[in-house]
Amino acid sequence: MFIKISPEWNKTIIFLSIVLSLLLSIYVLSDPAGSSKFLFKAYDSLATFFEPTYMYGSFTVLIFLIFIALSKYGDIEISLENKEIYSFFSWGSMLFAAGIGAALLYWSTIEWIEYFNILKTQNLDFDSALLYSRAYPIFHWSFTAWAIYCLPAIAFGLAITINQSAKLTFSGIFNVNNKFFEVLFDSLFIGAILCGAGVGLGLSFPLISSILSNVLNIERTINLDIFTIIVCLVIFATSAYLGIQKGIKRLSNFNIFLVLLFLFIVFIAGPTQYIFTKSIESYVFLVTQYSELSFTTGTVISKDWTVFYWAWWMALAPMVGAFIVNISNGKSLRTIILGVIFIGSIGCMISMSILSNLSIYLFESGILNSPALLEDGMLTREQIIIRTLSTLDYSNYLLIGFGVICIIFLCTTYDSTSYILASASMKSSNIESSGNLRLVFAILLVIQPTLLMFLGGVDSFKWIMVIFSVPLLLIYLLLMISVIRNIIAIKKT
Repeated sequence: MFIKISPEWNKTIIFLSIVLSLLLSIYVLSDPAGSSKFLFKAYDSLATFFEPTYMYGSFTVLIFLIFIALSKYGDIEISLENKEIYSFFSWGSMLFAAGIGAALLYWSTIEWIEYFNILKTQNLDFDSALLYSRAYPIFHWSFTAWAIYCLPAIAFGLAITINQSAKLTFSGIFNVNNKFFEVLFDSLFIGAILCGAGVGLGLSFPLISSILSNVLNIERTINLDIFTIIVCLVIFATSAYLGIQKGIKRLSNFNIFLVLLFLFIVFIAGPTQYIFTKSIESYVFLVTQYSELSFTTGTVISKDWTVFYWAWWMALAPMVGAFIVNISNGKSLRTIILGVIFIGSIGCMISMSILSNLSIYLFESGILNSPALLEDGMLTREQIIIRTLSTLDYSNYLLIGFGVICIIFLCTTYDSTSYILASASMKSSNIESSGNLRLVFAILLVIQPTLLMFLGGVDSFKWIMVIFSVPLLLIYLLLMISVIRNIIAIKKT
């Protein structure tokens, strides 16, 4: 049975989504190792050349948005036809779940290890190296990162408030009438989303499969990986098909409760006083050193990690920003900006602090030397995460909860992505996409990353995704100009 093509569908967007997905996959899978090596070199050159632009530009976005939120323009309300108005809790839960996914829990436990292994070779004492190692993960997942997510949401929201029939794509927001530039802008929009999906699934599935393998005490095989993928596909395809009100909202609300409960249990069951004390120390250090972390260039961490993260957030931002604006009807610019930046940041900071400091405590106590185990290749990142949680009482139950949260986080990210691709495929932003179209994109988003995971190529997609962010530097400048123009236009009327 074929899905009937609706006259309200934007066939160009649907065609671009399918073609880009095929072309990117064919390129990567034709030579996974070769493409990864070439793309890494390309990213490395671009990161070196554009490092100051990423560092200073990202901080500028944060200041720009805070200025708008605290100014008289913060009272402007976003108005979207045919869109629900959500409670603050549901809105916050959905934006957090869409913007983070399972990657947050993946990196919360182990990211500090990467920085410590770099810093210990430099002219820093042990305590200073650990302090920077605690602060950098929080820095990379907090205020600047969420400001990068927020700018497209504000730009989309203002443009649609002025013109309710605008398409939910870059070409629609910028009101591009030239066909060549329309395809170019929308290719950037869709390409970033597809690459983000490939990388996210590629990172998350191995962790979820490893957790299931440990809990069920069975070997991790290709059959277990396929089972995991099918379970996730069923959940997020169902949620995407049901839409925001019946699917995504309920899943996001439920998962926020689970995450808070899980983190609270880890906090109580772990070295509570140590986690609390070191977390406060990290927050104070982050505030006092925020400008240093934001503007330092030419270091291994700034180029290989900070630039990579800002590029990653920019590549993911078209999807996250488009989703945020879809759930922000009736909210003011001040609410959206401060809500996105602080809800996202506080949630990430809590998760990073609790899980990172649990791992660091085990390292300092001599129980689990994660930096050495990872550096020597004795354990993978996924195994270190499992070993860390396994040191707590009732670890099997905690691992089950951790696995469930990862699965739901993964699903809330991808049902949001399916929803946005389907919404972008409508001729106007005020037309609700059909459940069938969302289902098609849900399946498309799984097939491509699954091939990448089993045949190799996740690394290549990671480099393609951040390479996509280079032209997005120009897009971000255009988005800021668009925000200023549309604010002036709304105030005049």
